Amino acid sequence: MGRAIGGDPADVANAFEHLPAVVWLLEGPEHVVVAANRAARASVGDLDLIGMPIRLAGKALPGTRLLDMLDEVYRESRTLSVQEPDALVTVRPVIDAYDVVTGLIAQVIVLSDQPPPFRRDEHEVALDLQLAVLPHGLPVLPEISMAAAYLPAGANDAAGGDWFEVIPMPGRRLGLIVGDVVGHGPRASAIMGQLRAIVAERMLLGAELGDVVNALDTFARSAPEARGTTVCVAILDRQSGSLEYCTRGHPPPLVVSANGETRVLPQPSGPPLAFGDGEFMFAQDVLWPGETIVLYSDGAVERPGRTIVEGIGELAASSAQVVRVNGNGPRALADRICHGGLRLIENGHAPRDDASLLAVTVLLPFVDPLMMAVPALPEKLTEVRRELGQWLAELRLMEDDLVAVELSVIEAVTNSVEHAYTDPAYTDSGGAVHIEASLDEVGGLHVRVSDTGIWKKPDAEPGFRGRGMLMMRESMDQMRLATTSKGTVVEMSKVVRRPVRTGATRVAPARDEEADDLHINRMSAPDSLWLTVSGALDGGSAARLRSALLEAARGGSRLPITLVLDDVTALGSAGLRVLTEQGRRLGDAGRVLRVVASPSSPAGNVLSISGVDMLLDVRSHA
Repeated sequence: MGRAIGGDPADVANAFEHLPAVVWLLEGPEHVVVAANRAARASVGDLDLIGMPIRLAGKALPGTRLLDMLDEVYRESRTLSVQEPDALVTVRPVIDAYDVVTGLIAQVIVLSDQPPPFRRDEHEVALDLQLAVLPHGLPVLPEISMAAAYLPAGANDAAGGDWFEVIPMPGRRLGLIVGDVVGHGPRASAIMGQLRAIVAERMLLGAELGDVVNALDTFARSAPEARGTTVCVAILDRQSGSLEYCTRGHPPPLVVSANGETRVLPQPSGPPLAFGDGEFMFAQDVLWPGETIVLYSDGAVERPGRTIVEGIGELAASSAQVVRVNGNGPRALADRICHGGLRLIENGHAPRDDASLLAVTVLLPFVDPLMMAVPALPEKLTEVRRELGQWLAELRLMEDDLVAVELSVIEAVTNSVEHAYTDPAYTDSGGAVHIEASLDEVGGLHVRVSDTGIWKKPDAEPGFRGRGMLMMRESMDQMRLATTSKGTVVEMSKVVRRPVRTGATRVAPARDEEADDLHINRMSAPDSLWLTVSGALDGGSAARLRSALLEAARGGSRLPITLVLDDVTALGSAGLRVLTEQGRRLGDAGRVLRVVASPSSPAGNVLSISGVDMLLDVRSHA
């Protein structure tokens, strides 16, 4: 007969450690981890989370709804269990002698005989590390368009090894590199990160091509894991198109002309890094306006049963076809060439090696600045968003950058519309808001929003006017406000990036102008009244949301109101004001307002930046 363990702390700790379930002990509203058993530590790849909020584990946490459950149980002081396909997730409150929730116990019981889906093998760890150290975005330059793609090895092969980098250099030069580290797994990914750092440091200082390659070679000789790394390094003069490049055991660059002709650049012989006598050759070429240079790893041109030369020929044919049928303009060519290269790989076989592609189209016409002026009227916000969106679309930005710029410009224009011309002197003549945007030579986007009205000093409690300023400062790299007797000027800037096709970044989709029109759909369910909102929610449309919430609150129903904002394309301070005011009003009346917004959506991002997610019941999914 077994003995009780309750009286011996050592026995209790041993039992906790070996429980056949994931168990976390959490403390406080931030859910700080105070204890985790062996299964819990293994579920997050043995991350040391003791003393840290459990949210830091991110997607590694078992249970798709666990984080939302933690907030709900802590708030409502009741046990909650959710049955998922492979696990039973249960969260219980820890309540003190005063009936106050002080912490939580979270438990996940795996129901399948298969290994838990949240166990991370070396391939997953290596892939996460690889994606973390690869660039998530590429520079956006006025006369250059570029794209990059990375496809990891198949699930049965360890990821890690391929890397690339694009560096704007002093003197209007552009540094390009694609490399492949020997070996796979986390160690190869770590070495790749060190090589990238060496390249970036040398190129940012304006080093010559020989200095960059020598630095890589020196490091490889001192680090056994880097020996045998192959690289193709190139430096492009952005004004003349002259190109200097060097390959070390790596496939040669491919050039695609503006009319679809292709040529493989002559390959100066050179062994992989750390091999040879330290002497290596360079080559030179000239790129003409509209030509695209493609750098790639061997994984992008290897095919079962074919030589690498035949693989390069297939990539050249695919790229030529893209150019000949391209209907989206020269700024889309690089992205379409990378996309075509990925399709070749995916259609040919499950890759046993990483594959990287870097395409750069050169000497394009400069992006013209945006210059517009509109009357300071709320209904003109739609026009501003439309013209700004069309200008930004040509830059093909990462979605995060696109949302940040659009949000900041609309907030600045809204500020002028609401406050600049309230003085009676402007009642008859009205006023205008001027918007200017331009791109500098190193990828910085600059915006200037100005008016000739009278600056209204914020109140001691500025409310959502203050939140609008906060959102601009948080969304842009720099923001400066200047007020004079002649008007107000808001100047903002941000280094913007183009997406890399890795699955880790979101490509900004082409905008449908009608998608910004506000639509609110209402649906009644036994457990809630549902309002699903799509389109732009700003100063020109916020009143419609207020009316919809007031209408939903009428009548004798006491059901919660669930507001779904996942399809909102833009959320401004006027929309935030409606959300908090109506949430407070409903709360005072004993009603519940739940807001659903994915953290990666435009609305979710704004709710987080503004701090409104701390004022409302905001959930990542319904």
